Amino acid sequence: MLLGLAENPALPARLFARLAASGDEEVLFTLAHRDELTLPQVRDLVAVGNPSLTGFMVRIGLVPWPEIPEEQPGRLLDAVLGGVAPAAVWRAVATDPDPEARQEVAYADDAPADVITSLIRDLDLPVVASAAANPNLPPELLPHLARHPSTVVRQAVAENENASPSLLAALLADGGWPAPTRCGACHRREVACADHTPGVRRVRLAAAGHPAVPPAGLAAFLDAPENSVTTFAARTDLPVEFLNRLATHPCDDVRAVIAANPAVPETLLRTLAADRAPEVRRSVVENPSVPLDLLTTLVANERMPGKPVPRVESASELELRTMASSRVAQARALVADRTRLPRVLAEQLASDPDIAVAQRIAARPELAPERLAEIVERHGPRVFTAVARHPSCPSALLQRMAEHPAGTRRALQEIARHPAARSETLLLCLASEDLDTRRRVAAHPALALPVLESLIDAPDGSLAQDAAANPALPERVMERLITRALRE
Repeated sequence: MLLGLAENPALPARLFARLAASGDEEVLFTLAHRDELTLPQVRDLVAVGNPSLTGFMVRIGLVPWPEIPEEQPGRLLDAVLGGVAPAAVWRAVATDPDPEARQEVAYADDAPADVITSLIRDLDLPVVASAAANPNLPPELLPHLARHPSTVVRQAVAENENASPSLLAALLADGGWPAPTRCGACHRREVACADHTPGVRRVRLAAAGHPAVPPAGLAAFLDAPENSVTTFAARTDLPVEFLNRLATHPCDDVRAVIAANPAVPETLLRTLAADRAPEVRRSVVENPSVPLDLLTTLVANERMPGKPVPRVESASELELRTMASSRVAQARALVADRTRLPRVLAEQLASDPDIAVAQRIAARPELAPERLAEIVERHGPRVFTAVARHPSCPSALLQRMAEHPAGTRRALQEIARHPAARSETLLLCLASEDLDTRRRVAAHPALALPVLESLIDAPDGSLAQDAAANPALPERVMERLITRALRE
């Protein structure tokens, strides 16, 4: 119950302080995760003196530098990572005896350039590698690090977003010159490995995955294993001959990446549409450049995508009207899924006889609410869930669907969280045996107050947290609950 109150967006400031004073760690962390905490509320939480809680709040930038307790463990590191410490503190942490602290600084995106520069001379290799990968490192230092004795640092250079094409080309060719004398397997050992080939390969693969590496240098990787090829197969600047070779790669995942690449020529895309692997054919459906006739053919025989298709998202209104009138129901369903749908097409699709189209169009805000009853009459309980997702579904229709004996668990869940649901509708949902449905009822602001209070006080306590988080809970009830809980 206290956790629910700590989540309640309507919790007044004076009760926030009382909850913080409870000292319960779960309650304290729940309060700390509230949106837009005020400085007085932050002070209430710090005053509890819980080191874990204070460290968390410092690290996410909630506690001003002057108000961080001097004795707080990890104070300096948490403060710099939270963005609340002066620049001098960055430099202090960069010389911390603990290499893990120095590595966190080296890895931080907002670390000052001079601090990152100082860490490339660190004695701990992971610290140097983290600094080498940091985009705040001055780019002119990368060529020097690309000659580092260890492949671990060279790999980090290849992953730095500011690495130049010429530097990447050198690392891609042979791992860089001179040849490395250490790798990840031996950097902590006194005796180096006899062969650093695996480390050099990781450097080359990292360079191959960098978007700035010249495409011509990737020729030697076209037949490499999938985990290396998929890092660059989505690039739209690959030569056509590379795309053709990758389209016959033995790994299904590689062909799937190529099938989704908008730079693939239409002829190759039509070949991939007949691929033996279903994930490759589905990737053709997701390709932003797939011709509409091919898209229509594919979706007629493949599993429908769970999100709007890029080609339909970019379709002209004429193309949308053509698809909305297609004899292929799945093509009409793709139109119903479009993010921005012209109202005239929403109205047209509302009369569609196909259940898959109806389930997609019923939740669309472009559809006039008065059309929802027609969809329910035509398709029955199978569209209840979608209809209940419509933001303007009428209260009377929600009530009617909740009363229907064939209503599903998922439909009741959607009805139970709809803003227009009335208290009597919510009571029908509360009778469900499904806990998720009952929890949504408990959190609904329209639930009658006596019922809401009874859920908080119910012996099993299963809905106490959700009911206590209900923003309709009166302040006087919140205060009574807190007083009772703290007294117990």
